[in-house]
Amino acid sequence: MKRYFHLYHLFSNNFSILSYLLTSAINSVAAEWNLPFFMIGLINFAGAFSYVMASLFFGRLGDLFGQKRILTFITIIFAFFNVLGFFWSNVFELFVFAIGVNLFFGTFFPQIEGLLSKREKALRIDPASTINRFTLSWSTGNIIGMALGPFLIIKYPYITFGYGIALNLIASYMIRKDLSKNGEAIKFNPSYKLTVSPKTIDFPRIKLYRLVYRTTLFLSGLVYSAVLSLFPKVIGMSGLPVRISGFLIVGANIGVLIVFLTLGRIKIWVGNPILSTIFLAVIPVETILLFLPTSPLLFFLISLFAGMSYAVPYTYAIFYGLNSQDEDEGKQGGFHEAIIGMIFGIGPLIGGFAIQMFNLTGLGMMSATILIAVSVIQYSFIKSLSVKK
Repeated sequence: MKRYFHLYHLFSNNFSILSYLLTSAINSVAAEWNLPFFMIGLINFAGAFSYVMASLFFGRLGDLFGQKRILTFITIIFAFFNVLGFFWSNVFELFVFAIGVNLFFGTFFPQIEGLLSKREKALRIDPASTINRFTLSWSTGNIIGMALGPFLIIKYPYITFGYGIALNLIASYMIRKDLSKNGEAIKFNPSYKLTVSPKTIDFPRIKLYRLVYRTTLFLSGLVYSAVLSLFPKVIGMSGLPVRISGFLIVGANIGVLIVFLTLGRIKIWVGNPILSTIFLAVIPVETILLFLPTSPLLFFLISLFAGMSYAVPYTYAIFYGLNSQDEDEGKQGGFHEAIIGMIFGIGPLIGGFAIQMFNLTGLGMMSATILIAVSVIQYSFIKSLSVKK
């Protein structure tokens, strides 16, 4: 395994656990306090807005000063910020904590993405392998964080925030040590399988690919983010304890992992918009499920297909985004994470309004509208490429 993964994949995994522990904690506490769906959406929107701002303004700092230097600095700050979690008592404090968490992760993930993309390129690693291993590292972390987040925050909240403090202090020390020893380079002896020559990308059109798949990612991710943020309350209102909601919603993260494993191994979609569109067929399945009578199994299946619907265009968007010939990996990573931030802000907000007005059927109507929009975008994209040929 050490010839396939290294220290920064470990950080990606562990900080993804923390990210989902904290975000699911915020939404679970909001559900326990019986806040309205729209208020939960507003909390997520405020946090996601700060994520977008951090990604756009701080994401590129690594290109200027070095990703490791930025990571060392922000992890120290976030270690102390986690202490605030021990003192939640009202809605205002949830807003403040959500904003702080998202400011951190909106800065953190562009640094990791930029570091991996730039430094593994110097090691002649296939860009598709770089992205696949990164997505696997954080998606496996998400599963753990989402499954345990609601349970831990309600039963053992000190574990959640204690883990955040310890992880950030340890990471800051290890990254600083690595920086002093290896500079901004990643010390890694990759397996020869990671250095297989990648399929040629049509770089003159890569901006079009980025636009199409980032737009598709944004639209298809809205239901996914709504499920993650609002389902603790939806599940609680169905008569099930909020503390077990994570074990049902974790289907979303499992769906993400399944897609990453599949598309990472089967790379026939690279540079092939028709096959890429075929893989997007998980979206109509998600839509149909949202109109069926609720049950614990249905909650899991909706989450599963919402995760898949998000992960398929995510794979396309990050692949074409980080395949950069301009040495601006941090900038592209910032753009990518800004889209993720918008997804996690607008999805819960619109989804919360839809559920408050029409129950779960409202989320189904939202998904159906997204399906139509995504279909039109993919058809127009394929048609434009065939005309240019």
